[in-house]
Amino acid sequence: MNDIHCTRDWLRAFARLTPMATVLIVDDHRVTRLGLAEMLTDAGYTVVTAGTFPDARRILKEAPPDLLIADVRLGSFNGLQLVISGPNRVPAIVITGYDDAVLEAEARRSGAEYLVKPFDPEKLLVLIRQKLGNIPATFSVPRRWRRKEVAGLTAQVGTQPARIVDVSYGGVRFEIRPGEGDPPPDSFQLQFSSAMSLQADLVWKSMLTDNVWVCGAAVWPEESSARQWFGLVDTAT
Repeated sequence: MNDIHCTRDWLRAFARLTPMATVLIVDDHRVTRLGLAEMLTDAGYTVVTAGTFPDARRILKEAPPDLLIADVRLGSFNGLQLVISGPNRVPAIVITGYDDAVLEAEARRSGAEYLVKPFDPEKLLVLIRQKLGNIPATFSVPRRWRRKEVAGLTAQVGTQPARIVDVSYGGVRFEIRPGEGDPPPDSFQLQFSSAMSLQADLVWKSMLTDNVWVCGAAVWPEESSARQWFGLVDTAT
């Protein structure tokens, strides 16, 4: 068990020390947004998502990413506006569900790639690597365990209550209302009970509404809580 803990400590330290390319995904379709976030996280990128044009503008202004991926249709807005008029110009990929030669020409004039759905995920990853240039993805551990949905399970993320969406031996997805629109912390204690507390590191986050976030985190159970955690995952459907 000590060897396992040493490996986990090394992975966490490595992830903090390795330059990580940050990708902002902007899509008003929740399933698409989270699916892209999951794929890019698995590929080793740090992912931030936004579901609305104003949220994306705020992120681009306050914490510019290394790459922007934006859907063309964002409610009454055009995702291409984020590329053209963003407060901070960053490399970009525009995705759309329909082929439009005018939009494609405008995107390319702005220096953005133009990708039509449905697309091969590997093609998107190749474009991302090309747009990021010398900024690498961090080392990542491939998902080895199936996620299991849970109902009625809550926990504390630091001092804030959270609703657990699904679990696996090595991770958890949860919804949280941090208050005042602040995102969850990057590293925190996930407290399920007085007897089970897990160290967790945020992997990705997505703002659902003004005060609700859905997040994915890697968990690192210590010996004292590992048996309980694995038992909880085993009993989930």
